[in-house]
Amino acid sequence: MERKDFEPTNEPLSLKELVREEVFGYQQQGKDGSWYPKLPDESLDDIMKRVYEKIEREALATYHSNAPWALRQWALSNILKEQVVDEATNEIAHGLISPVIEWQDSQPFDPIKHLIERLETERKSKLTIGSYRLTAARFVAKCGRKRYYTDEDILSYLKSASKHFKNQNTYHQECVHLLQFLKRLPEGKSRELPIAMPKGAVEFYQPTFSDDDVGKLIWACVLDNVPPNMVVRLAVASIYGARRGELTELSTESFSLDRDKSTLLIKTEKRGQRKPQPIPQALIPIFSVPITTMKSHMMQYALQQICRKAEVHLPKGGGFHCFRRRTATTVHEVEPSDMNVSSFMRWSPPRGMLARYVQTPVEQTDRAILEKHPFVRMWAEAVPYILKFNKYYQSLNHNSNTVHLCHPRDARSRDGAGE
Repeated sequence: MERKDFEPTNEPLSLKELVREEVFGYQQQGKDGSWYPKLPDESLDDIMKRVYEKIEREALATYHSNAPWALRQWALSNILKEQVVDEATNEIAHGLISPVIEWQDSQPFDPIKHLIERLETERKSKLTIGSYRLTAARFVAKCGRKRYYTDEDILSYLKSASKHFKNQNTYHQECVHLLQFLKRLPEGKSRELPIAMPKGAVEFYQPTFSDDDVGKLIWACVLDNVPPNMVVRLAVASIYGARRGELTELSTESFSLDRDKSTLLIKTEKRGQRKPQPIPQALIPIFSVPITTMKSHMMQYALQQICRKAEVHLPKGGGFHCFRRRTATTVHEVEPSDMNVSSFMRWSPPRGMLARYVQTPVEQTDRAILEKHPFVRMWAEAVPYILKFNKYYQSLNHNSNTVHLCHPRDARSRDGAGE
C-alpha cells in the first residue's frame, strides 16, 4: 500500500475530477443567496497547467520523485486504478503523462534538479544527496515549484513536518536538510528558517554490538550456513568497521588476494581515505569466493535474520553501524595512537603538524593494528570451521580429511564464542 509523507492535496479519483476541481473550484453567490459554480477567468491551457502541476506534486508526495516513472506509476495507481499493468494500460498511462512531461520540460526551473546538480558539484556522497532529495521532494510536493519560497511556504511545511516526525532528532534533521535545500536555491545563500532551529535530543542514540555479540555472529557463519556474500560483509564490518553504504559496494574486484600481499579496497564515503588495507593471511579463504554487490535493504534484512538465529539482540534502529562503533572502540583499546586509529578507520586525514610530519606508511600501521585486533583472532579461529561446515565453503576446504575439528555446535558453546 502506498504511503504519503504528507497530504498536500485531496487524492483525485480520475483525470476528469482533477480538471473539474480546477474548473469549478470557484463559486459565486446568486441573488437568492445560494452559491453556484463559477468558471474561472482563464484559458483551458492555464487550467491544464495547474492540473499537470498537481499530478507532479502528487507523484512527489507518493514516490519522492517527479521523474517520468513516478508520474506513470501515479497515473496507473490513481487515474487508471490498475492493479495489474499490461502493455495496453502502460501505453494509456504514457499518453496521460506525456503532457505532464512536456509541461515539466517547458518550466524554467526545477528546484529538485537544481539541488541534485549542486550537491553533485560539491561531491557530496550518494547518501547525503539522497537524504536532501527526500526532504526537497516532500517540500516541493507541499509548496510547488518555485525559485524562491516565502516564509509562509516554509512555515506551512514545518507545521506538517512537526506533526509527521514525532522523534525530536528526526524533526531536527528534516529542518537541517530543508535549510540546506533553501540555501542552495539561486537566491538562498543567506537564507535562514523563519523559526529557531529545533534542537536534537540531548543524548545521541548509538546502538552498538558487544564483543560477545560479534563472537556469536562470527560463529553463526558456521552454524547457520550464512552465504559468502554476507560472511564477507560481516568480516569486513567487524574487522575494518566499514559503513553500510561501503559494504553494499563490495565485490570480487574489491579484493586483491596474493598471500601476505592481499589487500582490500573499501570505497570510502564521506570524504574518507580511500586506500588498500592489508588482509590477514589466515582470513584469505573466506574472501576466495565470488562476491557481488548487494542492495542496502536486502543486506539489512539478512543481518536481522542472522542476528535472530544467533540470538543476538539487534537494538532498535541498529544495523551495520553497530559493528562500526564496536570496531572503532576495540581498535582504540589496542592502539594508543589516535592518528593510527583514524587512519585505520579511513576517516578524513587529520590536520595538524604531527599529521604533516609523521611519515610512517599507513600499510605498516594498519598491519600492526590487525596483528592486535581481537576480532581478527576470532575470525582466524572460525575460518577452518566455516570451510568445513558451511555448505557454501565446503568446496574450498581441501584439507578437511586431515584436520580434526569438533562439531561446530561445540565450538559455539565455548565461552566468548570461540575465544
